[in-house]
Amino acid sequence: MKALTAAIFLLMIFLPYVSSAQCSDAGVCSIGGMEREELPIHLSLGYGFGASGDPDDITFHGVQLEAGALVLPGSRISVQVPWVAADGPLGSASGIGDVTVLWDQRILGDYRGWLSLQVGGKFATGAVNEGDLPQTYQPGLGTNDLLLGAAYTYDSWLVAVGYQLVGGRSDNEVTRLERGDDLLGRIGYNTDYDEFDLGLEILAIKRLSESSVRDPLRPGEDVFVSVPDSDHLQVNIMGKASYPLSQRLRLNLLAAVPILQRDVNLDGRKRALTLGIGARYRL
Repeated sequence: MKALTAAIFLLMIFLPYVSSAQCSDAGVCSIGGMEREELPIHLSLGYGFGASGDPDDITFHGVQLEAGALVLPGSRISVQVPWVAADGPLGSASGIGDVTVLWDQRILGDYRGWLSLQVGGKFATGAVNEGDLPQTYQPGLGTNDLLLGAAYTYDSWLVAVGYQLVGGRSDNEVTRLERGDDLLGRIGYNTDYDEFDLGLEILAIKRLSESSVRDPLRPGEDVFVSVPDSDHLQVNIMGKASYPLSQRLRLNLLAAVPILQRDVNLDGRKRALTLGIGARYRL
């Protein structure tokens, strides 16, 4: 009963604010988000609902499968495979999104704290021209991006920095979007309450240059213009809760609240409402 009460309490805290939540992640938020435990193998399946808010008014449904394995002492590899569906005033698009692969290597530390380096990539496996719709609706971003980062964990605290190097321009025929690189800063705290593992994180993502799109005044031509204010800074608070359903299976909940919102939505990753639920199975 205490565990159920804690879950309800956590959701009651976040639900009144989540209508403004922003969870815009082009891949860089994978940095620092890997398993804290030394699990030999784990499988995770999660569902997320999102809404972009005005003016796009797009709703999103996403399912993500993640597999992680300890390949050497202190070395872990993680693979994330998403499926995304978007529906809005211009139409609907759905399909497999961009696959993310991340390698995490612990280089210093002990049972209380450790430093790890992370390297990986987000690969353009998702479609970018479903329904002949703009990039905002597409399940994929259309670029092969490099992910680099470092994370330090000490007792209940986590600090991480990450960088996403964007690999060119999307082949989306409407916008031909080219995003700027992203810089991530992340700090988090975890604690236990009864059988719950509760976490609170602050994530700041700075796009380092303005994005560019095909000139709307010259459709069909490869003439590109920068979009003002698309080199945005966004800052989010994210709350997480995890509860053991059995010795090997855990239930996960997530909600996010913006401190600093983004206004420009070119890549379809802006959210005005975000909630997530999932499960993790350890082998």
